[in-house]
Amino acid sequence: MAKESTARLMVYVGIGLVIAGAVFSAFVVIPRMEMHPESIDSVPSAWFFCAIIPLIVAAFLLACFIQNRHNLERIGCVLILGEVLIILLSLAIAKQAGWYLEQYRFYDFTTPEFICAGVYLIAGILLIIASVKIKRSTS
Repeated sequence: MAKESTARLMVYVGIGLVIAGAVFSAFVVIPRMEMHPESIDSVPSAWFFCAIIPLIVAAFLLACFIQNRHNLERIGCVLILGEVLIILLSLAIAKQAGWYLEQYRFYDFTTPEFICAGVYLIAGILLIIASVKIKRSTS
């Protein structure tokens, strides 16, 4: 029983981190990115990959988790899909930030972008741990 409550808490914290990263990206990273003429072409893709997709994944995970909060066994597959997608997004965001840092030395938006990628990575790791705890508690 204690493992299930910790797994629930980890899932909630992971979803909260994904939402916080998307909000941070929308209000801090992307407006700073729009100030540079060299990066203005990648702003629509940054909105898509840094804010919209993580919010969709977080909403889907939250909807599935709230609906099946008493039977955690049902959401194992959804958690695995969400964690893989969040980790891949964090790697893509970090790669984009690294490219802009290497090419143009834009420290003002690449540093917050690395922070956002780190938050997504931590959220993905928390979701992995929660899915492992859910599998161990039900078996």
